[in-house]
Amino acid sequence: MRILVDSGSDLTLQEIEQHNLDFLPMSVAIGDKSYKDQLEIDNQTVYEAIQQGRRPMTSQVSIDQLTELFTEIAGKGEQAIYYAFSSALSGTYQSAVMVKEQVTERCPDFDIEIIDSHSASRGLGMQILDIVSLRDQGMTKDEIVTQIHEMHEAIVHLFTVEDLAYLAKGGRLSKSQAVLGSLINIKPLLTVEEGQLVPVGKYRGRKKVFKEMAAQLKKDGHGAVINISHSNDETGARQLADLIAQECGGTIHIHELGPTIASHTGQGTIAMYYFKEGHS
Repeated sequence: MRILVDSGSDLTLQEIEQHNLDFLPMSVAIGDKSYKDQLEIDNQTVYEAIQQGRRPMTSQVSIDQLTELFTEIAGKGEQAIYYAFSSALSGTYQSAVMVKEQVTERCPDFDIEIIDSHSASRGLGMQILDIVSLRDQGMTKDEIVTQIHEMHEAIVHLFTVEDLAYLAKGGRLSKSQAVLGSLINIKPLLTVEEGQLVPVGKYRGRKKVFKEMAAQLKKDGHGAVINISHSNDETGARQLADLIAQECGGTIHIHELGPTIASHTGQGTIAMYYFKEGHS
């Protein structure tokens, strides 16, 4: 069974190859040049553009990419699951549904389940790795789809950004709030609910944000694995990891946000993802 992933999962090319996944890259444009995420552009190029005042722009997985991959899968008579980047943050899910309908007209037996993950970054990536585990255990597609809905209810995203102006430019925060917040060192804490970015609160300084993230983790309970991501701020990620290890325990993995996600968050973002207690 084929498992499809896109750039919104922040899985690395090594992970994608290791787990035999089909990769659908989004695109990142800097100036008049467009690059396929991970395949043609890396994080450092994105950070350099941001530092130079050139805001990278992203675009969803193309119709041509979806059509080519779906047609190949249909032609081979294989089953597939595509757990897509949140539809509230990208049009990729809607495009995939449309292409599925077109391919099904030509190949009526085309068997693919396209699911809106309502998730992003390693929050999505963690779920995909669980899907891989279920596939490797021999579960059927329908059994896995049932498990996916439980995963969606259990995953938690928490993140904070360093550059509030990036949220303002994306319509997540007013310009006046962004300027004021930067002046008085107010840092926002956000989560993802039904695929949308939702503010949790604002805190004076990063240490207090990290304390709140740890408190939320304790409140929810959590599984054995906690993922932490960052955009060009490994020091901050390790500070959060040390706090979580001290106060909550668990196995902690640190990753870097991919080019697509980092283009939207800017530098200095720290994010944490985990399954609530009870997720098996």
